[in-house]
Amino acid sequence: MAENDNVIDWLLENKNPVIEYRTRTELLNEKFNNSKVVDWVVQHLPDNWQDIKGLWLTYYYTLIAECGLNKNDIKIDQKKIVKYISENPFGYGCADFMLLRALVMLGFFDEIQNVIGDLKSQQLPDGGYLCFQRIQKLKHTPKSCIKCNNLVLMFCSECKKRKIKLSIEKDLLSYYWKHNLFYKSNDLSALVLNGRDGWRTIDTFYPFEVMRVGIQNIVESFCVLGYGSDKKLTEAWNILYSKRNDEGKYILDGTLTKSYLPKEPVGKPSKWVTFYALLAEKYKQ
Repeated sequence: MAENDNVIDWLLENKNPVIEYRTRTELLNEKFNNSKVVDWVVQHLPDNWQDIKGLWLTYYYTLIAECGLNKNDIKIDQKKIVKYISENPFGYGCADFMLLRALVMLGFFDEIQNVIGDLKSQQLPDGGYLCFQRIQKLKHTPKSCIKCNNLVLMFCSECKKRKIKLSIEKDLLSYYWKHNLFYKSNDLSALVLNGRDGWRTIDTFYPFEVMRVGIQNIVESFCVLGYGSDKKLTEAWNILYSKRNDEGKYILDGTLTKSYLPKEPVGKPSKWVTFYALLAEKYKQ
């Protein structure tokens, strides 16, 4: 990473303890005290965050996970996780996989292993997933949703980092290959998600949410799964590199209206996007 030294120095600026911590521990493979990160997270979580239901509970678990912490760093009530999962069975939709990813990163594999073991039975014929509640309302077998699949992809990559074996990865990847990653299977020149600029999968959107995942996270996930140098990712790399400025920093194309992490300005260099882009390069090698 010698050619990225100036960018690394920028990421290590102590204005953002979370990025500094993840840069040192994941990009530079250093041991680094996380006490500042823990303090930062505690300050950004509401006092009753574990009692909140629905999407924002998922966002708060994701916040902790994105900060590089685990269940040994933050007081997380294990019983509440078990109770929440038992009372709100996973529908295998977008928010569910976002939550699964966060819980894996936080170290709660034992608590969710039954859910993980059941994922294969919920996989659709095209290799992807769709919200279970929606499937129940349909009288036919539907196609999966790329918005959901992008989060499944990220979940798979985090499991791979922790040597958690999944039975869904092969068919999920087949879905992406049929779509050339981003395109409609019946028209490989048309994006599946081709809406507002900055909110598409080919844009550097961050932080990710149930409807949108930025290309830096998509590319990083494929690299973790072993496809970083595969020709199937050539276009994705070219798109990602097109977001890089002359200093080697990556520009943020879009962000959440109401974010669970502090927002960075759109159109400006983003430390989060840059971090994930460099992490992708690391796993590519």
